[in-house]
Amino acid sequence: MKLPSIQYLFDSAKTAFLRFPLTLISATFGTLIAIYLVEYEDEITNFFPYINAMLAFALGVPSFFCVTVFLSDSKKPAWLKATVYGLVALIIFLIYLYLPDSKQTLNTSIPYIRYGMYNAIAHLFVAFIPYVQKRHLNGFWNYNKGLFLRLVLSLFYSMCLYLGIALAYFALEELFGIDIDGETYGQTWFTILGIFNTWFFVAGIPKDLNQLNEITVYPKGLRIFTQYVLLPLLILYLIILYGYGGKILIEGDWPKGIVSYLISGISVFGIFTMLLIYPFRVEKDKGWIGKFSTWYYYLLFPLALMLFIAVGIRISDYGITINRYVLVILGIWLTIISIYFSIGRSNIKVIPMLLASFLALMSFGPWGMFSVSERSQVKRLETILTEYGILKDGKVQNEVIWIQDSLPQYETQRPKTNIGIMPDSVHNEVYSIMDYLDDNHGFENIRDWFSQDLQQYAKIHKDSFRYSSENGLYMKSLGIPDYHIYPNDIESYNYFGGYYRLLSLDGYDYLLMNQNLRFRKKWDSDIKEYSGSRFYDSSKFMFNGLQHSIKLDSASLNLVLRSPQDTIVFPFYQLKNRIVEKYKLKGSTSDIPPEEMNLVGSSENLRVKLLIKQFRLEDVTDTDTTQIDEIDFHVLLKSLNE
Repeated sequence: MKLPSIQYLFDSAKTAFLRFPLTLISATFGTLIAIYLVEYEDEITNFFPYINAMLAFALGVPSFFCVTVFLSDSKKPAWLKATVYGLVALIIFLIYLYLPDSKQTLNTSIPYIRYGMYNAIAHLFVAFIPYVQKRHLNGFWNYNKGLFLRLVLSLFYSMCLYLGIALAYFALEELFGIDIDGETYGQTWFTILGIFNTWFFVAGIPKDLNQLNEITVYPKGLRIFTQYVLLPLLILYLIILYGYGGKILIEGDWPKGIVSYLISGISVFGIFTMLLIYPFRVEKDKGWIGKFSTWYYYLLFPLALMLFIAVGIRISDYGITINRYVLVILGIWLTIISIYFSIGRSNIKVIPMLLASFLALMSFGPWGMFSVSERSQVKRLETILTEYGILKDGKVQNEVIWIQDSLPQYETQRPKTNIGIMPDSVHNEVYSIMDYLDDNHGFENIRDWFSQDLQQYAKIHKDSFRYSSENGLYMKSLGIPDYHIYPNDIESYNYFGGYYRLLSLDGYDYLLMNQNLRFRKKWDSDIKEYSGSRFYDSSKFMFNGLQHSIKLDSASLNLVLRSPQDTIVFPFYQLKNRIVEKYKLKGSTSDIPPEEMNLVGSSENLRVKLLIKQFRLEDVTDTDTTQIDEIDFHVLLKSLNE
């Protein structure tokens, strides 16, 4: 076999560029931006403009590819070609402007999810755009077969090329001591994937697509891969899903939510497999593979029903989300495809065309997945808060008012004004809804519930704290904890004694700084419970040649100093009760007068003063008790034997 010459490779690359110039230019500019981001990651303060531009150029790759193959007929006038290219470029530019800038919005999920849908639609258009006006099903299949094989081959070559260059970098470092930083590896990967991979892929696209309809040879390698790898896997997955369906019927247990994702994923995988074995449907001797390809669509009906039941249960319990909306649409698409092929129709172009249409329709408008899911979750939240009296006539009751002078920090005189109104399970449901809104939609539709401009507060806060979210602010403003409450979870109260200033020995000889006692049980992530001994810490120090320790007595809840010569009891329990009774209404309280946080004790040999810096109490929600979690203090010491 004669290997291609350098001139041949150069001519092929040149021909590919002249045929797909905008596709390759988009890939090149997108790659250059990725390389720049890798190089200057630590110096860039706002990544959004760069990421948005990179994504826009990435969208240009399939979009301009579609235009090129669609306009491959040279008989089309030049003005029409220029108009279509210009229109696609304008759409991509508008999408770039639509993508968020961190200075303009606190929520960035929806624009990027919508961008992902647009990119998926563009790739689906790649699959069928040359055959929109043609009936050539065999040509359509050969065209997509060529795309698939070319993609696999280009990715394989790209991976081999990268591994070869990476090994060369490694050899230069090890053998010659040449310093090659980690960014070079990343930049090399983006260059190969963005430019070489794209260039190699488009170079293999045939110019005359009409000739593809005359090809009737099924590649032997693809036949073996489909028959002995994909089909057995598909049959195994179907057996598992049907077995689970039988388990539901026998036990009467409703399907779990995850089965919806499994059904949709396996069904799409199956349709992809059916497309690969499409030629078997037209062969005279179809064999079992051809028969299975016909019966597969009948087998999808029970699975689609199970999908709808599983998603319906989740929607009934927890409302519509973006994911559940997508699952419903996929279920409808699978059902239509199954009906279409079950009645004997064979136009495989319907599969990508119908899916692209559904994706386009669900990406915008009041019927779209973003609007429907947001309305559903806001309504669900409104119902819960109204039921428990936190929301009345569209306004939050006992709203936590933030001190504006404290921004960008959030400070208030009355925190957690609505704590304990809802059961923990309902509170966790509210938290999940708020967290979902924060991740996907923002809080535009609930801002009128509050008397304050919380959006402005959140922006001021985020300018100072880069990774802050709005969820915490809105939940705190509702007067409820801004976290998920687990079994045996706790509510904290902190009391600070103001001992962060200059300290006076005040008749004592020695100062022992920053002692800490912690008593919280350790959280066991495996069993999701607190475990271990509650009292597991003490303060130990040497004084006058003797070992001394300070511990919290588990029975009396007093602090006790012990040494071989002395035992001194400090009435911490009384101090705690006195401080709580006086300051608890203020929640976490700072700068309590130091004289109110002192404990003094003595023995024949020693006089000791404990300066309590802070102590934290925690309410165990399921037992309605308060427990001491932590005590921080300084120790003043004076020997009475000197």
